[in-house]
Amino acid sequence: TMARALELDDVHEMAMLHPSVACIPTALAYADWKGPISGADLLAACTAGMELVCRLGLTPTYHVAGALHKPRWFSYTYQCGTFGAAAVVAKLAGLGHELTLDALGNAYSQMAGNQQGIQEGALIVRVQQGLSARDGALGALLAQKGITGPRQMLEGKFGYFNAYFGGDYDRSHLLVGLGRDFEVDQISIKPYPCCKITHASVSAALQLVQENDLRPEQIEGVTVQINSRESWDEVCHPVEEKRRPKNSVDAQFSLPFVVASAIVRRRVSLDEVGPEGLKDPAILAMAQRVLPVHNTESDVSEGRVLPMPITMEMKLANGKTLKLWKRFPYGHPQNRMQWIGVIEKFRECAERARVPVADKTLDEIIATVQNIEDLKDARDLNRLLTEGSLRGKA
Repeated sequence: TMARALELDDVHEMAMLHPSVACIPTALAYADWKGPISGADLLAACTAGMELVCRLGLTPTYHVAGALHKPRWFSYTYQCGTFGAAAVVAKLAGLGHELTLDALGNAYSQMAGNQQGIQEGALIVRVQQGLSARDGALGALLAQKGITGPRQMLEGKFGYFNAYFGGDYDRSHLLVGLGRDFEVDQISIKPYPCCKITHASVSAALQLVQENDLRPEQIEGVTVQINSRESWDEVCHPVEEKRRPKNSVDAQFSLPFVVASAIVRRRVSLDEVGPEGLKDPAILAMAQRVLPVHNTESDVSEGRVLPMPITMEMKLANGKTLKLWKRFPYGHPQNRMQWIGVIEKFRECAERARVPVADKTLDEIIATVQNIEDLKDARDLNRLLTEGSLRGKA
């Protein structure tokens, strides 16, 4: 649940999902329960689960815009994540071929999760991921105990692809290059705690403000050309409501608000999408000057062109207009966040822990993760990760 609760988790944009959040916590929990499990085995299980999640997300035919676009009530993250968690536990438990099929079938039998919470800004958005991981792990444990599951959970008459997508899918995404070409290499790491759809816009706003040393009062208005119906519905509409989010979930899924935060504070952190940022009159005033426009004449009318490229126009008080096209924001595989950026993000997150964590412990965690394949017992990593909270209880 915590892995995605603050919208800081990673994303595979073409697969339209968050691949690690159901897999890595599940692997750590299983290792803590059933160890010793080596870091190499932990890494292999996480990679297998995440690769399955990514490939499952790519397989259905889906159009983000145009006449063929149909709003999706479900989230690939929740459904594919359930399969991923089951695969992780099956791998770590050494279930083998037959029992792994049962594990995946049992996971499918529990599958749930939808997008309505995002529409209403409900806190269940932050919990559903934990439910997916729980159900996937339970599916594998049931298989281990002899509970059989449907073996044709993907392509059977009422399997995942037929039940959810009416049989409109391309199975080659599951099979081509399997074991050679890894979709986990195409995962983006988030620098900002908000919906990944908004990151190109946030990145563009930060670039224009920083390169031109602009203050909020120098900016009359900002127009953002959105070329995906999917993106429009999720982070732009209805515009007036998006400009005044009611809570943190609303703020994280509001393009006008996070762009305004980037302009006013030159950052988008948990402060900006938290209670203090939601009340900031300067951010709220700037959000009123951010206008998303759905450009239906763009070149992403069919299929998936992700991440969503945007065009930003910033009109200044002196009459000048700045224009910037942005597709690959910081953190995307074509604009990668390197280890130094990952470590910086980790330390910033750790600073927000309710119980302070010693620098020595943080250093140990970083070194352990950087050399995870050499770890003898994954419980040692769990010990480091929980050390601060355990000290707090004492």
